[in-house]
Amino acid sequence: MSFWRRSREAVRMLITSKMSQVIRKPVMATLSILAVVLSGSIFTVSAAERSLPGDFFYGIKLVTEQARLALTSTKEDKLILKTEFTDRRVSELKQVASNPDSGEQVKQVAEMLKRDLSTIKDQLADVKQGSGSEKVVAAAKLVDKKSSEVINALQETKSGLSPETKEKVTEAQSAAADNGVKAIEVLAEKHQESSDMVTAIDVVQAIQDHTKAVTDATPFALGMQTTSSTTSTANLISESISTSTVFTSSTLPAIVVNVKNLTTQAFAIQKAQDQKEADVASMTEAITTSTEDGIEDATTTNDGSASSTSSTVSNSPSATDTSNKTSSTSGVSPP
Repeated sequence: MSFWRRSREAVRMLITSKMSQVIRKPVMATLSILAVVLSGSIFTVSAAERSLPGDFFYGIKLVTEQARLALTSTKEDKLILKTEFTDRRVSELKQVASNPDSGEQVKQVAEMLKRDLSTIKDQLADVKQGSGSEKVVAAAKLVDKKSSEVINALQETKSGLSPETKEKVTEAQSAAADNGVKAIEVLAEKHQESSDMVTAIDVVQAIQDHTKAVTDATPFALGMQTTSSTTSTANLISESISTSTVFTSSTLPAIVVNVKNLTTQAFAIQKAQDQKEADVASMTEAITTSTEDGIEDATTTNDGSASSTSSTVSNSPSATDTSNKTSSTSGVSPP
């Protein structure tokens, strides 16, 4: 074999495909950053940071985010960085939602936000499996805090949105609430391992903040929930705070499961209501369009009929002309 072929075979034997995938990410990330910096300088990077979906530099913004994630070494730092990017998506959604004609942009950002939230949930699971207890607790508290913030921030944007767009925002809120439940589960587990590391008040506060955010985001579902289940959860939480009792293995799982079930039910009901409103709006729009088309067709038909009648009348011989022709033929003058 030639020298170059022997070299390629040697590299292929030494570097496996799996190792190649591991190396490729940071290399591509570095090249992406260099391309951005060298091609557009500081002005391009600054413009990309301020860009919104649909803008020319928005793709550069997303590529830069992925590059930063690829160059971040620890799982904990990746999760922290991803929560920062989630804050960006929320800010972008609020900005585009202020424009009444930006329904498609809102849907686009909501979908990206859902993907980011799903990534955060996976990152929390990775931290839980491979990190120390202190780092796991810090990560869970961060995810819990950010989840409530995302739910509340998205709720503020819903008032001026169309029913179809509002449905997509509710889905993003549901994804954030799911992350909050996962964080509460982690905190509850760590509390059972060590009450000094995660106190009962920490878990209670997390549940209270989560419950309030979900309640505000699902007003329709609130009226559909059974009073007994809602009251039982509130009583358990209130009793735990007032008496400062430590959760036991028998009470804590019941509270967490109850919160999880209520969260799932609340968003399922709210999403069904949003879907119903979207269907009604779509049906109303279809009826309005059909009615307008019918009126336009009827107007066009009437105009055509009137023109045809006018043409017939103008082209047909008049009574006087007919009488004149008859008189001329008979030789008698008309009266």
